[in-house]
Amino acid sequence: MFYFSLFFTELLILFLLSRQLSTALSHFFYRITKSRTATISILAFLFFPGTAVHELSHALSASLLGVYVGEIEFVPTIHEDYVKLGSVQIGQTDPIRRFLIGSAPFIFGTAILLVILFYAAQFKLFGNIYLLILIGYLVFEVGNTMFSSRKDMEGALELLGTIIFLVIVLYFLGVRITFLNPNAILSQPLAAEVFKRGSLFLLIPLAIDLIVLLLFRPLRRR
Repeated sequence: MFYFSLFFTELLILFLLSRQLSTALSHFFYRITKSRTATISILAFLFFPGTAVHELSHALSASLLGVYVGEIEFVPTIHEDYVKLGSVQIGQTDPIRRFLIGSAPFIFGTAILLVILFYAAQFKLFGNIYLLILIGYLVFEVGNTMFSSRKDMEGALELLGTIIFLVIVLYFLGVRITFLNPNAILSQPLAAEVFKRGSLFLLIPLAIDLIVLLLFRPLRRR
């Protein structure tokens, strides 16, 4: 239970840090290159794998739910106080489908992280230094781009609040939803190992994000 809780706590912290990371990097690279085009190109290269997963998650979930999918952009755009790494045009739909589409990158991202760590633990891939570096890179990319933006979740936050409220009410009424019960998940030894490894590997993007923000934040104040 400790590593299960730690894993999702680290995801929450990573969510808060990732919001500032791309903006801090954009300021840093712009100060070096003095070029908006060069800055966008560098950011696109750095975050392309994670951005592709993020936007394709929106597009795939929308297609599966029968919602129109328009143009998909993988090139970052720099705004005054934030950086948008990519975008996908989604048609108008109801709040439930909007919520599912908006939260798709987090769901897909978490699933990808757990699958990577599951197979790495099952086949004991952590002993290979090259695979270890690759796993760390994938965790960093997906971990920093899997969170939905405010625009993604527009119109769906009310639904999320309602779902959380209902789950809490059912819990106090004694109704337990099996797939939300961490004890049922952690009863499997390999699942416990996945969350243990996962909580350790999430320290990689957390550490990198903290270092980048501590080094580059002073540059933004000048």
